[in-house]
Amino acid sequence: MFCLEVCCVEIVTENLYFQNLDKRLAHLSQEQVVELIRKYYDGVKVNNLLKEYDIKINTSMFYTIFPPIMTDEKCNHCKGTVVIPWESKSKSTYINEKEKYCIQCGHTRTWYCQCQYCEEERKRARLEAEEEKRQLLERKKATLANLLDEKNWTLHEEQNLTLEDRLFLSVILRSSLSENTMFIEPLKHKAHLLAPTIEFQAEIVKTLTARKIIVPHQLSDINAFDIVFEDDDEKVRYSTYDVRYRINVKGIDNNYDAMIKRILYPDFSGDEDFKMFCYDMWKKLALKECIEYLLYQMQRVGYSFSPGEKTIRVFEYLLEHYSVAQIYGIIFSSVAKSTQRYQSGEITKKHAANLVITACEGYGQRAISQNWKLSNYSRIKDLPETYISQILYTTIMRIGELGFIEKPNPNF
Repeated sequence: MFCLEVCCVEIVTENLYFQNLDKRLAHLSQEQVVELIRKYYDGVKVNNLLKEYDIKINTSMFYTIFPPIMTDEKCNHCKGTVVIPWESKSKSTYINEKEKYCIQCGHTRTWYCQCQYCEEERKRARLEAEEEKRQLLERKKATLANLLDEKNWTLHEEQNLTLEDRLFLSVILRSSLSENTMFIEPLKHKAHLLAPTIEFQAEIVKTLTARKIIVPHQLSDINAFDIVFEDDDEKVRYSTYDVRYRINVKGIDNNYDAMIKRILYPDFSGDEDFKMFCYDMWKKLALKECIEYLLYQMQRVGYSFSPGEKTIRVFEYLLEHYSVAQIYGIIFSSVAKSTQRYQSGEITKKHAANLVITACEGYGQRAISQNWKLSNYSRIKDLPETYISQILYTTIMRIGELGFIEKPNPNF
């Protein structure tokens, strides 16, 4: 027996696993191998050892052919002996406890172990996960098929829709009705064209979905739905702009095509509330267009701004006297002047942003008191006319561009 102590581990020939000894050490006796290991860790140059013991291997890989150290541990899978490989002498410890492995099946206690048992376990886990995913998908499909079945939804009578319902529904259909008219395409690519401002766009969609005038269609992408199963209950949520919608409305004459035509090209002239509804909606739409243009101009010069109640009150006041096209000019001038003061170092950037709405207010009041005739600014390509303004001004009110270049009034 030949023994050696390395890093508090006593090495004897009986504790080294000499079976399957690397062929490059096969010509040496067990005692010579232990001696070789001792010299290596004592600092003898590897090139000298390779020459002395007639071994051919790259110097940096020399230690990897040493027979591993046997332990009393047994493999969890095959009950084979667990051994510890050696480390390079440049390391602080000469044995690699973290890389223990089974000499029989090669199992290691690492997440990336590639022994046959771990490979089979990973395969089994993968198959179980795939089966669980498949079952969940089937359950999801069944849940949605039942939920979205037309029989489970009460249809709205077309004649009971409010003017707001009809306007908002017309906006959605104009933007996203499928070619066969049987469903509404996902709104994600058209949302910015529905109405000015993100908030108004969301209001249109949420109003129709909350009132169940449009409901998710069975042809929707299943990935647009999030279903949480809790015991025997299901909670279903969906992405508002990613699903297809069904028009949950029954036509007056049970003629679907005729109903679609009436919704696409609404005629409110026979309704007693027609004038007041259009006037109120004109004011609302004009206000949103002013805010949209303000935010656009503020963003162009790098201002961070969130419209509050003051901004709303200022624009509501200005719209009593001027059109959106004229207020565009007020906004453009006010942003330009505030930016000029900021760039000259007179005020801070934050102060400049906060001064814009004050400047709009002051400009407007001077114009009103002195009876200025303000020029009409044109729409810009970055802020095209939205579907709601097209439908309200052109189709319903039949005033076209006047909705933009005239101030809101009930006598249109």
